[in-house]
Amino acid sequence: MADSDNNPPSAILIAHTAIEPILADAARYAGRSERGGIFLGLRRGPHLEIKEATLPTRWDRGTMFAFHRAAAGHRAVALQRWRKSGRVMDWVGEWHSHPERFPSPSSIDLRNWQQITKSRGDQMAFLIVGYEGMWLGLCRPNCLKPIRYVEAERSDAGIAFLAQ
Repeated sequence: MADSDNNPPSAILIAHTAIEPILADAARYAGRSERGGIFLGLRRGPHLEIKEATLPTRWDRGTMFAFHRAAAGHRAVALQRWRKSGRVMDWVGEWHSHPERFPSPSSIDLRNWQQITKSRGDQMAFLIVGYEGMWLGLCRPNCLKPIRYVEAERSDAGIAFLAQ
């Protein structure tokens, strides 16, 4: 469902249940292949809350410098969570790893994110995990440059990121 006012969220919250499997998976395959998946979560007023992340499926393909997500497995998980949540939990973004200490988006990433955001018609969060750091941004439909979010706080619930 498209965000009616299209204002960027004041905070992006990533639950530990979403980020911990990503970090473990990216670390396990570091230096061998890029990894990736989708984010499932809620759009809650001024916040985007990421509750869950998928890990690569057998249909996905990763190389040292690229990750190609196949829709099949991720779409099935997203649809199942959407139905189970009473149509509240939604696909709110994607993540992938990069073979660098402190990652930043490539021109390919930016192009893909613009296409995804335009086809979804809603804001989407995109996370890149590196060896020592993370890059988080938000793309809005018809915007050329993502809004960068930086880590602001860690708690028992997860990590809060604020717009830079």
